[in-house]
Amino acid sequence: MPPYVSSLPMPLPALRLVPLVCAALMLAAPHGAAACPDDERPSPSLVMEQGARALRGGEPLRILAIGSSTTAGVGASSAQTNFPSLIARRLTEEWGEGKVEVTNAGVSGESAPSTVGRLEAFLSHPPVPHLVIWQVGTNDVIFGGDPARLAQLVARGLDAIAASGSAALVIDQQFFPAISDLARYEAFVAAVDSATSARGVPLLRRYRMMKQWAAQDPTGFRAALSWDRFHLSDAGYACLADLITPAILAGVLVKEKPAPAPTAKPGSARPKDQEAIPAGR
Repeated sequence: MPPYVSSLPMPLPALRLVPLVCAALMLAAPHGAAACPDDERPSPSLVMEQGARALRGGEPLRILAIGSSTTAGVGASSAQTNFPSLIARRLTEEWGEGKVEVTNAGVSGESAPSTVGRLEAFLSHPPVPHLVIWQVGTNDVIFGGDPARLAQLVARGLDAIAASGSAALVIDQQFFPAISDLARYEAFVAAVDSATSARGVPLLRRYRMMKQWAAQDPTGFRAALSWDRFHLSDAGYACLADLITPAILAGVLVKEKPAPAPTAKPGSARPKDQEAIPAGR
């Protein structure tokens, strides 16, 4: 794993499955790269004032990627090809070594209640990340959750991120061919959209992007999924990194807000640095 990416340990049962999963992926993963749709970007635009200030001061940009199997990288051929690692690599290529630190806190199979608890724990111990990339919502549908409860949990997590001074970028649910109750599933997608929109938080609408991709380019979409037709493949993770990295690069191009100019009281002399410049000078 690259030195600029740290990954938290998986639970022991998951660790035992890794060799079997990787072997299956090597045998069953589709060949050829999938063309990633480029018309879906995080919206609204990401702004990272704290991150921009850190980079200007010579500190690395700290990113926490948290979520479930998509963040952990289930379906990827290696730890280097999950999307947090790919984002770290792309940012390092742009900025140079030592400019970014990414922590991958993905836990396969986790739903929002557990993730929010872990997120709050992360944010309570400095140094806090400059950016939290939060992938959320799929397991809450699969494990029989409630859309209203999911919206509350996402709101709680986003409020905790904002209170810490970090910026947030949310990734919503994935689309996959075996969704059995589309209306119910999309109610959970709408719950994530509602919570992020209410707070003006950038959202990568992965569900919408993947659903359109499946309809318009079935072959490319299939290549973006792993052998189980649920988790992403290397091509799918590369697509996520390609959609998120430009948002991060643009998000740190934030100019320092100028200090307010001192206001002179009526009848007082102008400060020396605010004297009017005589004409012709």
